[in-house]
Amino acid sequence: METRTTRYRGERRTFESSSSNFELPSRSYDSKKRQRRTEEPSVLTLLPVILFTLAVFCFIRYVDFRLPTPLSVADIGENPKSFIEERARNDLIILTSVGPRVAGSHVNDITTVDTLTRIMQEIQRTKLAIHNIEFEVQKPIGSFYMKFQDGLTSSYSNIPNFVVKLEPVNRVTNDSVLVNCHFDTVPGSPGASDDMISCAVMLEAIRVLSRDPTPLRNTIVFLFNGAEENVLQGAHGFIKGKVAGSDEVGHEWTRNLKCFLNLESAGAGAREILFQTGPGNGWLVESYSKVPYPWGSVVGEEIFQSGLIPSDTDFRIFRDFAQIPGLDMAFVKNGYAYHTEFDNVENVTPGSLQHEGSNVLALLESLGNVDFSKIQYGDTKMVFFDVFGYFMISYSQKVAVVFNLFLGFLVLAIAWNEVDRNVGTMAWHVFSTLAAWTAGVICALIVGLLLNAFKMPSPYHSYPMSVFLIFGVPCLIGQVIVYSWALKEDNDFTWIAGKTTLALCLILTTPFTRIVFSITFNLLFGIVGWYIARLIFKGYKLRLAFYLAVGEAFPMALSLYLVAGCLDTFVPIMGRSGSDSNPNLFIAILTSFTLTVPTATGIVPIFVYFKKAFLRGSAIVMLVLLGVLIFVVGKVPYTDTTPMRVHLIEVDRTHFDADLTTVKKRDAGLWLFNVDPNIPMFYDILGENIPELKHKNHVEIDAYDCEDLYCGLPFIFPVKKLIRRSHWIPKQITLPNEMTSRVRMEITQDSFISSDVRRITFSFVGPDHMTINFSPGKNYDIVKWTLTDNVPEPMSVLWKGRPTYFVYHARGIAFERFDVTIDFKRKAKPDPTSSDPLVDINYSAFYLHGAEMKSPEMLQFIKKLPSWTYVLGFTGVSHVYHVPV
Repeated sequence: METRTTRYRGERRTFESSSSNFELPSRSYDSKKRQRRTEEPSVLTLLPVILFTLAVFCFIRYVDFRLPTPLSVADIGENPKSFIEERARNDLIILTSVGPRVAGSHVNDITTVDTLTRIMQEIQRTKLAIHNIEFEVQKPIGSFYMKFQDGLTSSYSNIPNFVVKLEPVNRVTNDSVLVNCHFDTVPGSPGASDDMISCAVMLEAIRVLSRDPTPLRNTIVFLFNGAEENVLQGAHGFIKGKVAGSDEVGHEWTRNLKCFLNLESAGAGAREILFQTGPGNGWLVESYSKVPYPWGSVVGEEIFQSGLIPSDTDFRIFRDFAQIPGLDMAFVKNGYAYHTEFDNVENVTPGSLQHEGSNVLALLESLGNVDFSKIQYGDTKMVFFDVFGYFMISYSQKVAVVFNLFLGFLVLAIAWNEVDRNVGTMAWHVFSTLAAWTAGVICALIVGLLLNAFKMPSPYHSYPMSVFLIFGVPCLIGQVIVYSWALKEDNDFTWIAGKTTLALCLILTTPFTRIVFSITFNLLFGIVGWYIARLIFKGYKLRLAFYLAVGEAFPMALSLYLVAGCLDTFVPIMGRSGSDSNPNLFIAILTSFTLTVPTATGIVPIFVYFKKAFLRGSAIVMLVLLGVLIFVVGKVPYTDTTPMRVHLIEVDRTHFDADLTTVKKRDAGLWLFNVDPNIPMFYDILGENIPELKHKNHVEIDAYDCEDLYCGLPFIFPVKKLIRRSHWIPKQITLPNEMTSRVRMEITQDSFISSDVRRITFSFVGPDHMTINFSPGKNYDIVKWTLTDNVPEPMSVLWKGRPTYFVYHARGIAFERFDVTIDFKRKAKPDPTSSDPLVDINYSAFYLHGAEMKSPEMLQFIKKLPSWTYVLGFTGVSHVYHVPV
């Protein structure tokens, strides 16, 4: 055996060229005098590193799906103050047994409200005398503007809210805490997780608290809102709505609200995550940190508030309109079931109710006893994250900035010392790392492009963790190759190069974002493990084992825990991300970036040292993976439980002449819009049973290039950007007259209130859900209307260079007209060449429940689609008007 020595400043290290001998980098030395390895280390030494990585991955997947043991009625004796899942599940079964509960339907507005009333009457009979319980039904009227998607004005009338108040008989304060769920659903979904599970949790919380011999200090208000799916109307109605015959704004129980809990869902079963807090008010996060099963992260908060997730919650309403701080929690696992028929009780995992219920109960017991007169409200933002569901860590952003800057500069100082204070070497380390990271992302993108080229859309759709193989392995290959080339004379310094660059990233980003805490722990544990390993151990095997255990295990597990959570959320979301998104490229970037920074910075240097063995093994993995993609996944990545979403509206469309009554043109068709961006790739497959879906048999629509306002189509939400590209399948048979005759627009007032301002009252008649798009002509502006105090800014999407306004209106079960009065002002310098009308209007009415929701023809169409599709289908009637000048 040949032994050679190399002298470092103040240290002597021994390399044995015939055995694998990975060394953590030590003090710098003259790289020209260094002897390079002449033999590749044994692959057997790489195996423990691979097993270590797999063990970390298995651990985080275990804790990610770990749920508490559900308590049953038999456990009440030993747990008299505990949340009992069995009782809550019984409520959930009863409340969801009626099926979908669309706001405005009899099932939602009457049946479900009656069931809630009966359950509350039973709870009231069994409460202790020291508690007072009141409940009532609110049916508010109101409207508001919100920047949702392209922007809309939301209007509502007589929608149902069921409100409960629990307070001590002998009150010492009027302060109250709000808890919110919603019991309405989207069409076609039983809505067990979205969001009846939260309502069942709230009912059980009332049951437990009302039987507790120690009353809470504060009042708890429980809002069961019946119109969240109507763009957050139920919550707004509670906070700002009025009731018929009264000018009082908001429900009387809103007067003394101090904070809120919002309970939501974008998945089915498993755990609920805390993903929004505040704004500010770190004491709320401190309260949450005491719950028995914490799960939450500031990563979720910053991602959600960035707009990457195409949805919103009632948190926005309470934050913006009630101006109180709160916590937003939601179920996010199994996002395939979200807004589908699979969101049923069977998919509510045993333990899910116990998890959320125990946390909510603990929060109410904590917040219910807060002396709010001593609370300092403020705008301090918090860094918060759970440690594998066992406990929560939180600290202020100011503390994070100070500590991160200190740690970052400390690591740079260590790196500076390690390269013998050589600026050129340190700069090259940073450049090499950035090049390696970039190469990793590029390699993942190349795989995504190849998948697109070979028409293999989202092969990971049903198995989110497979992206670590599909995109993660190529990402690591790219990094290993670039590092091996860039630091070929100093491969042992790959580790310090990565840490140097991470420290620089931490310093540059920490003032602007709170999600860099994972980099903080990567550097902190890495440096500590590195120093202790060099100080205590001499043998490379013990050094490596100790470093992995101390320097990598926790930060890698924490980062993987966060990354896996993001992927569990985003992979299903890609199936509803809209027509212009590219799932393969988005997931490639998300996977490679989050795997690179900071998850793998401590492991990649080991792979660099074993580069030949690693590259050979990775090549084998990619070949096996290719075979699985071709022969197992095939061309269809969807399954019966992870389906492709197909949104289908049967449309009856009428264009009216300038007199607003004479029919100029009428047609009908099936409007299929690409909420799943992969749909166009499957038209030929879908067309095997439905010839109309073949590419040659339908018309592609570009929502940005239409002759009519909103293409004369029934957009139920302002989502031209999201579903820019859609498809129209013409049909000969129009909808029955008894449906279309119930939809009409009339002008009930038309007058000039000044020489240049014309006031018109439009009256819309139709079913319980409708949308109206207004686009004033080039010579006119909308300066006032009866929907909101001020006319909102026009939508971000123009039509023919003209502003557009989107109005969404929903009402309760009682029929009534929807009247809108608008003032149109002629511009000071009108365009004399313009032939525009005063205003173009696209009025759409929707049948979202009952027998009129789907025609026999649509039902036959749906039956022919494969079992791996889920169809959300309903009926829309559109009227296109041009109101003359």
